[in-house]
Amino acid sequence: SQNVQEWIQDERRIATSIWDKDLMREKPNNVFELKVMTLQFVTIQLAPSVDIRMWSQPPSSSSEVPQFLMQSVSFDPNIQLLPGIGLSAKDLGIQIEVVGELQPTQDGKGVVGKIAYRSTGVLPPPMRLLPEGAIKTAVNTISDTVTSFAISNFQKGARENFRQFLVEQQEQEQEQDDNGN
Repeated sequence: SQNVQEWIQDERRIATSIWDKDLMREKPNNVFELKVMTLQFVTIQLAPSVDIRMWSQPPSSSSEVPQFLMQSVSFDPNIQLLPGIGLSAKDLGIQIEVVGELQPTQDGKGVVGKIAYRSTGVLPPPMRLLPEGAIKTAVNTISDTVTSFAISNFQKGARENFRQFLVEQQEQEQEQDDNGN
């Protein structure tokens, strides 16, 4: 449907619908700071945020439909090793990358997308003593938590936002009909 294609090209509308509004801050140049809930990993506490550039790309030779794209540009893991002992991302070699895309489905009645999230880093010396299985379990739990948080926020926000978009479209069409006919 034309509505889905129009909606997906409204980059600000989509960007502000994909994350909890209380955990999002708009910055210049289509960049949004997205915060994640505080996560506890053994003695490490993280309250990460990622700055993500989000933009819409109109149909082109490589894509017959418009796309909404996102790419992380910076991040802050906001780490405390122990209460009161902060470490920088550089100290732990932490990297966080997020990329994603969203586009209309083939039938034009919905959207389909992909998002990839990757984080890497080096464990501080005290944590290197933990059993590998415990570390993997904790890392997987954190990753699953972040992933499910992102998916549920997007599904809820995008549905509400698209419904509102349709209402606004109908109101505009009605207004045009009232003024033109």
